[in-house]
Amino acid sequence: MSPRALLIAALAAAACNTSSFPGGPGDDDDGAPPPPPPPDAAPPEPDGPPPEPSVPPEIDGQIVINEVMTDNALTVKDETGAAGDWIELFNPTDQDIPLHGYSVTDDLAAPRKGFLHEGVMVPAHGYLVLWLDDEPERGPTHLGFKLTRAGGQVGLARPDGSYIDRIVYAAQAVDFSAAREPDHSDRWVIEWHPSPGAANPAGAGHPVGLEVPTAPPEQVPAAGDLTERILGYDVILELAIEVSPAGAASLERDPFTYVQGTLVYDGRRYGPVGVRLKGANSFMPFSQKPSFRINIDEYVSGAKFFGLDDLTLNNMKSDFSMMHERMAYYVARQTSVPASRANHALITVNGQFYGLYTNVETVKRPMLARWFRDAGGPLFEATDVDFAPQYVNAYELETGPNDRHLLSGAAQALTNASADQAIAAVSAYVDMESFWRFWAMESIIAQFDAFPYSDPGDDYFVYADPTLGRLTFVPWGMDETFYSGEVDVKLVSSILAKKCLASASCFQSYVDHVWQFLARAEQLNLLAERVRIMNQIRPYVAMDTRKPYTNAQVDDYQGQLYWFLSERRARLGQMLPPPSH
Repeated sequence: MSPRALLIAALAAAACNTSSFPGGPGDDDDGAPPPPPPPDAAPPEPDGPPPEPSVPPEIDGQIVINEVMTDNALTVKDETGAAGDWIELFNPTDQDIPLHGYSVTDDLAAPRKGFLHEGVMVPAHGYLVLWLDDEPERGPTHLGFKLTRAGGQVGLARPDGSYIDRIVYAAQAVDFSAAREPDHSDRWVIEWHPSPGAANPAGAGHPVGLEVPTAPPEQVPAAGDLTERILGYDVILELAIEVSPAGAASLERDPFTYVQGTLVYDGRRYGPVGVRLKGANSFMPFSQKPSFRINIDEYVSGAKFFGLDDLTLNNMKSDFSMMHERMAYYVARQTSVPASRANHALITVNGQFYGLYTNVETVKRPMLARWFRDAGGPLFEATDVDFAPQYVNAYELETGPNDRHLLSGAAQALTNASADQAIAAVSAYVDMESFWRFWAMESIIAQFDAFPYSDPGDDYFVYADPTLGRLTFVPWGMDETFYSGEVDVKLVSSILAKKCLASASCFQSYVDHVWQFLARAEQLNLLAERVRIMNQIRPYVAMDTRKPYTNAQVDDYQGQLYWFLSERRARLGQMLPPPSH
């Protein structure tokens, strides 16, 4: 045996204390016979000392925990058809290594937590997948505990309790693995292409050495915010949707009912997910260029696509420039209005290119969590409603508790005949700073198809922020923006906005926000941003033969956007007084 192997064997022996292991000679025994195992249960750990390893430590010490998935919803199923947490072991040696008596644990202080039984082996230059699903009765590769996505530990130990490999992992993501790249290396990657039982992708890592009991566990990085890969402002998302012929026929017949579908992204198929059409004025049938709502967990609870529960893919039917929506949400976010992220997407359906879309972050709890300290309050979608008593129950609850007392309080407060009294009263229910920001942002980009301009209000959400105890405003439906720059921004329909116009102090606060936000928008250099996005999407505009307008019309409306942006300050100056300071 080599000096290095002798050293490792000595360290392993020094770390061994069999009296502390369940079933070892130091355990108490009251003499009572053990109860019989339940039917089909995994065999218990045998009494007496654990079996001696059949391979020396310089061989089994080269096994590594090669890949880990802490939340498996749609990635892989076991031999029973169930999805569970799993780890993969890799054996880089020329020798098959039986693991009878070895153990896996999620608590590095307790190495003998998950006992491996006779017949479990990791082959030479091969892989072994172990299911950490808390279902040991399913077979010898299933262990009696689960991993936690929030972060934890995993260890592989010999029968004597000495560790072969140990890791500590940070928070992970649904259906992503943490993988050594390449196999048996020291480089961990958060991987969209898991490979349980097969080689991991190539990478820049270096081979790991033998585990020494005194060495600290390896640190596996956190998955981080994966949503930016899908919703990042400059991402051009390439996504394929697959539905069966029966599903396609159903979407033609009943477009707003989900059917099973599959997403294909970066070569990986992911599903089943729910697919349906969406839209009112922008609606187009499945055979043309529909807008899509993808519900990731419609059929499998807990499934997420890069951390997202939903995808909203808009067909831009009302946006002849094919860029208003993306820029409008960008302006809203840059002016501190809690707004969705939006980018462009190239969508293929059943092998057919459906065209260029806007990919808009769905307004639900994950989006709220990016903007609000507490995302657990009631979120209401507002479609043809206003702050009046007859509309209180017409706001559609999207998420959170169905608590409408702020809606009813605001509606009642606005019944005051005096504008100043109404604004003072409604301020107990509505975050007026949020309202001024929302209204000012919409005035700058001419969002006249939405509250407070539409009659009654449309294309917005109200969130009952538990931290403030007030209603706040979230924009939606930003496709018909940057049109009609000559329309007076004071031509509102909402009761709240009308009362604000009639109150000198409230109106001045709105005016001050308009000029403040306009200055911020000008700092963004939207004229240059217009050119940059035009150049970015130009080849895809030409490829999109399903859009309901011509390439010449796209060019024309992109040109009109130049004049809207160039003239906006002068136009607003004709409509509004100067700021108060």
